Amino acid sequence: MLNTEAIRILVLAVLFAPVALAALVGLAGRSGYRSARRLASLGALVHLGLTAALAVPAVYVLIDRSESEEAYGHRAANSFQPIFVPGDPSGELGSYETAWNLFPVAKAPADLPPPAIQFFLGIDGLNIWLVLLTSILTYVAVLVSHGSIRERAAGYYAWLFLLQAAILGAFLSFDIVLFYIFFELTLIPAFFLIGCWGTGGGRRDAARKFFLYTLLGSLFTLVGIFGIVLTNPTPVSQTNPDKTHYTVVLDAKGQPHYPKAGPVTFSIPKLMRNVAVWNHFHEIAIRGAELKKVAAAKGLEKARSGREPIAIPLAEDDVAKAEREWQTAKADREHYKSLQYWLFFALIAGFVVKVPLVPFHTWLPAAYSEAPPAVALLFSGVLAKLGTLGLVRIVLPLCPDMAVQQGLPVFGFLGALGIVYAAFCAFAQRDLKLFAAYSSVSHLGLLVLGTFTLTAEGLTGAALHMVNHGLTAGAMFALVGFLAERYRTTDMNQFGGLIGRFPIYAFWMFVICLASVGLPGLNNFIGEMLILSALFSPEATAPVGYGLGIAAASGIFLSAWYTMTMLRKVFFGPLLLPPTPTDVEPRDVRPHEWVAFGLPALLCLALGIFPQPVIQSMKSDVNIIVRQTDDARDRANDAKSAAK
Repeated sequence: MLNTEAIRILVLAVLFAPVALAALVGLAGRSGYRSARRLASLGALVHLGLTAALAVPAVYVLIDRSESEEAYGHRAANSFQPIFVPGDPSGELGSYETAWNLFPVAKAPADLPPPAIQFFLGIDGLNIWLVLLTSILTYVAVLVSHGSIRERAAGYYAWLFLLQAAILGAFLSFDIVLFYIFFELTLIPAFFLIGCWGTGGGRRDAARKFFLYTLLGSLFTLVGIFGIVLTNPTPVSQTNPDKTHYTVVLDAKGQPHYPKAGPVTFSIPKLMRNVAVWNHFHEIAIRGAELKKVAAAKGLEKARSGREPIAIPLAEDDVAKAEREWQTAKADREHYKSLQYWLFFALIAGFVVKVPLVPFHTWLPAAYSEAPPAVALLFSGVLAKLGTLGLVRIVLPLCPDMAVQQGLPVFGFLGALGIVYAAFCAFAQRDLKLFAAYSSVSHLGLLVLGTFTLTAEGLTGAALHMVNHGLTAGAMFALVGFLAERYRTTDMNQFGGLIGRFPIYAFWMFVICLASVGLPGLNNFIGEMLILSALFSPEATAPVGYGLGIAAASGIFLSAWYTMTMLRKVFFGPLLLPPTPTDVEPRDVRPHEWVAFGLPALLCLALGIFPQPVIQSMKSDVNIIVRQTDDARDRANDAKSAAK
C-alpha cells in the first residue's frame, strides 16, 4: 500500500531541494572550488536519489491507471488528472486538486469557490519522466563542470541548482500562472550562467540576447494565458449554482439548458473542462436556435392557412425573433472562435522560441557557442523541453480547435523546415558546440511535427522523444565538454584521429551518435518511428498531404549524414591535436567522466530495448489530449458539412 502523503512530501522535496543545495553550495563552497565541487556532486546525487524514489511509485500508479482503462474499456478523462498532489483536500489519490491558494484574484458568490492562483503541483505521465531527466542531466552537468569551472565555482553551482529548481517547478505545475512564473524564472539563472561563466568574449551579449528574445516571446504567452482564462470561466448551472463545470444538455422538448459564466480558474485541468463545455455550448446554442426557427416557421405556415388573420403577425414576430436568436448564436460562436485564433498564436509564441523552432531560433547560435558545455547541456536537454511540454500541456488542450486548424499547416510546416534547415546548418559547422546545437534543433523539429499530428501515435512518439532527445542531446554536449576542458577549443578542424588517442572517449561518442541518428536498439528509434507512422497516417495528414512525412524521413537520413561526417573528421585519419593550455598531457576518460558519459548512454540502450514502461505510463494522458482534439476535429467537420 502506497503512503500517499509521504509521496506528496517527496514531490515538494524534489522541487525545493535544489534551492537548499544552491544556498548550501553558495555559502559552504566559498573555501575553494574543490569543496564547492564536492558539495555540488553529492547534492546532485542525493537529489537524483529523491527523484528516483518519487518516480518508482508514480510510474507504478500511472501504468496501473492505463492498464485499468484498457482492461475495463474506460473512456479517457476530459482533463489531466495529476496524482500525488500536495495540499489535496480529500487526502485521497484520486482527488486531482489542491487547496493551497497562493492569493485570490477576485471575489465570488458565497456558494462558489473564489478564483485564486494556486500552488498546484502534481505528477502525471507527461512530466514524471521529464522530472527524472532533469535530475539525471543536472548530475551529469555537475560532473562535466569538474575540470572547467574553477573561478567562482560556488556561485556557478548555486545558479545551476536554481536553474534546475525553476525547470522542475514548470514541469510539476498544474496551475497555468504558476507554470508561467517558473517558466520565466529559468531566464535569471540562465542569464548569469552564460554571462558570467561563458567561454568567449561575446558571452555578455549572448546572455542579453537570449534573455530579451525569450522574454519577448514569453510576454505574448502571458497575454494568451490571461485571454484563455478570461474567455473560459467556470460554467455554472442556471438552476443549480452549486453545480460547476456544467455540461450543456437538452430537456425533454429538445431545448438546451444554457450555463452561465462563473468565476475564472487558473487550474489547467479545470480550464480544459471549461474549454470543452463552452465549445459545446456554442454548438448547442446554434442547434437550439435552429429548432426554434423550424418551430416558428411551422407556426407561421399554420397561421397563414388558418382562419384567424390576427395570429399571422404574432407568428411573424416569432419567426423574426427566432432568426435574430439564431444570428446571435452564430455571431457568438464566431466571436469565440476568432478570439481563440488570436489567443492560440499568442499562447504558442513563447513556447516556439524556447524550443527553439525555426525561424525563432536566432538567439541560439550565440547562446550555445558562448555557454559552458554543462550549461548548453541543460539548455538542450531539459530547458528546450519547457517549450515542447508547453505545447502538449497548455496549447493543445486549451486551444484544441485552433490546434486542429492551424497546428499542422503552420507549425508542422515550420517543424519540417527546421528539420532540413538545421540539418544543413549542422553539417556546415566547424564548432562542435554549434554542431550539437543545430542537430538538437533538427530533432526538435521532428518532435513538434509529431505533436501536431494530434494522433495517439504522434503524441506518444513526441512525448517519448522529449525524454530520448534530452538524453542524447545532453550526452552530446557532455562529450563536447571533454575536448573543451582539455584543449580550450571545440573547433573540429583542429582535431583528427582521436580514436587512437582517446579510445574510451571515442567509444562513448560513437554510442551517443548512433543513438542520435536513430539506430534500432537505441532510444531515438522508437520515438522517431512512432512520429513517422503518424505523419503517414491519412487521418493526420489530410490537411497537408505526405510532404511533412517526407521531410521528417529525410531529416533522419540527414542526421546520419552530418553525424557520420563529424565522426570521420574528428576521430579518423592522422592524429591532429591543438596545443594544450598546460604542460600536462591530457588523459582519456577520468572516473567521474565514466559516470557522466556512461549513465546517459546506458539509459539510451535501456530505452531502446525496453521503452514500454515509459509509453504505458503516459498513455492515459496522451489519450486525454487525443480526445480533446478529436472533439475539435469533429466540430470542424460538422461546420464544413453545414457550410455545404
